[in-house]
Amino acid sequence: MNRSLRQRVWLGCGVLSAIYGLGWGASAHADFKAGQAALAAKDYATAVREYTPAAQAGDARAQADLGFLYERGQGVKQDFTQAAAWYRKAADQGNLLAKTNLAYLYESGQGVPRDYAQALALYQEAADRNWPQAQNALGNIYDKGLGVPRDYQRSFAWYRKAADQGYAPAQTSVGYFYEIGRGVERDPVQAMNWYRKADAQNNSQAQNNIGALYSRGLGVNQDLAEAIRWYRKAVANGNPQAQTNLGFLYSDGRGVEQDDVQAVKLYRLAAEQGFAQGQNNLGFMLAAGRGTKRNYAEAKQWYEKAVEQGLAQAMQNLAILYEFGRGVSQDNVMALSWYKSAAEAGSRPAARRLATVYTNGELGESVDLKRAKLWMDRGQ
Repeated sequence: MNRSLRQRVWLGCGVLSAIYGLGWGASAHADFKAGQAALAAKDYATAVREYTPAAQAGDARAQADLGFLYERGQGVKQDFTQAAAWYRKAADQGNLLAKTNLAYLYESGQGVPRDYAQALALYQEAADRNWPQAQNALGNIYDKGLGVPRDYQRSFAWYRKAADQGYAPAQTSVGYFYEIGRGVERDPVQAMNWYRKADAQNNSQAQNNIGALYSRGLGVNQDLAEAIRWYRKAVANGNPQAQTNLGFLYSDGRGVEQDDVQAVKLYRLAAEQGFAQGQNNLGFMLAAGRGTKRNYAEAKQWYEKAVEQGLAQAMQNLAILYEFGRGVSQDNVMALSWYKSAAEAGSRPAARRLATVYTNGELGESVDLKRAKLWMDRGQ
């Protein structure tokens, strides 16, 4: 399971005030300070009210934080277009936070047309000024190949720059690259070192990843009790991957007393956060009637959400529903289509099922031993 979840850290509260505190009148500065205090107190409506005149007067700090509030929908109706407009005003004055957040909107296509080239340019401007959030974002750009050729070595270099400044999400990504040997020689001990640096800042993804190292015995002696302790720490911080990992241990009875009800509870927490593996696993429990009343219709809904994120296992599970007519009308065509989608997305069990289909002439298909061998080869 991929454990390098993209973590976007939201920054507000005028974090650049020490750099951009000059050049505006006393009134704008007072409005900014009042907005900053309100934001720190989580009084978002007051923050919007106080920041607005300061932003209109040209205070880049207020513009950046006001954009943040519009983007989050805090104290004001969520409006990505307004967020982008305020970020742009602040970015044009050199505000690094605004450049980074505007770049993210271009990357995600929220409030502006998706434009990876524009996102890259803005991230680069902020990263060149040693802004760790932008350096981390560039690491992700090259890691995922968003508008650029995928380049793991360059990705690692940018993550490392941000990590060396103490930026916890980047420290987690550096650890993950060491764990799997991406862009750098594989070194689980180094992975653990970087995860622990991030854990010192209570980074939940690092906590999950430490749990995974203990669960698998990578760089440490295998220790399920210690793995569970770390998963629980990450779960307490709301990490959906840890919720899913701990849920799996409960469903399998590994290191804990087997408890399907607890597994379903954890899977649902992850699923409701949009985590694809959690959605798939919740669907499986619903389809099997484990830890909850059997409900094929709801299982199908969760599988479909996971499929939207490209999860091959969920595609295979949808195929099973159609093959056996569980919660849907039995449909060989749909079953075959989903098995093929799953196999093409990397599911070896789906490929092996297709091999059986063509070996025996199932799901309305004729025997085709040549095609069966092709799928069997992919299923090895």
